[in-house]
Amino acid sequence: MRSTRACWSRRRTSKNTTNRGQLMQPFEILSDEEFDELEALLEHYGSENSIASMSMLDGFLTAVVSGPHLIMPSTWLHAIWGGEQDQPEWQSEAELERFIDLVMRHSNDIATTLTYAAEDYFPVAPEFERHGEWVPLIHDWCGGYLGGLELAPWPTLPAPATAALSMISEPLEKMPTSLEAISNEHLQEQASKARFAARILHAHFLAQRSERPARPQPVVAPIKIGRNEPCPCGSGKKYKHAVCTDQQTR
Repeated sequence: MRSTRACWSRRRTSKNTTNRGQLMQPFEILSDEEFDELEALLEHYGSENSIASMSMLDGFLTAVVSGPHLIMPSTWLHAIWGGEQDQPEWQSEAELERFIDLVMRHSNDIATTLTYAAEDYFPVAPEFERHGEWVPLIHDWCGGYLGGLELAPWPTLPAPATAALSMISEPLEKMPTSLEAISNEHLQEQASKARFAARILHAHFLAQRSERPARPQPVVAPIKIGRNEPCPCGSGKKYKHAVCTDQQTR
C-alpha cells in the first residue's frame, strides 16, 4: 500500500498553473512534510468516531466548502473528531494551534482550487500496487465527503447534481468484502467519477451563490432632535444654537 502522500505530491505539482493572484488571502499550500504531519496528528488523536486519515479529511473538507451554506470552522473543526467525548486532549496549546493552521490551509487550498482551477482538483486517496500498476482506493474519501454533508442539510438537487452525488456514494454502497472482486479499471473509474462529481457539485452551488442578490442594507431613519435639546455634535449647546446647524443653514 502506498500512502496518500504520493497522490498529494502529484496534486501539488498540478497546481503550478493555478492563478494564485486571484486569492483573496494568499496562503501556503501544505508541503509533503506538513501533509505527513497533519496525517500523523489525525492518527494519533483519532478514535473510532473521528476522521482518522488524510483521504477521509480531504473528502470531508471538500463537502464542507462545496455546499450551499457557509459552515463555520468552529463547527467543522469540532466535527472532525466525532462527538463531544472524542475531542483530543492536546499536549500543548502550540500543538492545537499547529493542527488548526494545517487543516485550515488544506481547507483553503481545496476551496481555492475548486473555485479558480477545478481541473487541478484531485481527491486524495491511498494507492496499492496490483498487476504492475498503482490503483487508488477512493472509499475513505467518499466516506469523508458524505460525512461532511451531515453538518448542514442540502436542498433537493437537480438531476445532474443528484447523479454526481450518486457517483460519490456508490463506492460505499457497492463495496465488496474483498478488493479482489473489483478490477483495477473499476477502481480507477470510481476515483475518476469522484473527482468529476466533486467538481460538478461545487460548481452547482458556486453558481447559486453568485446569483444571489446582494443583501439589502437596512434603512436607518434620521434622528429627530428638538431645537431645545442638546446637539449630538458634542458642542454642549442647544441644537438651535449649535455650530453644526449654523453650517448646515449656510
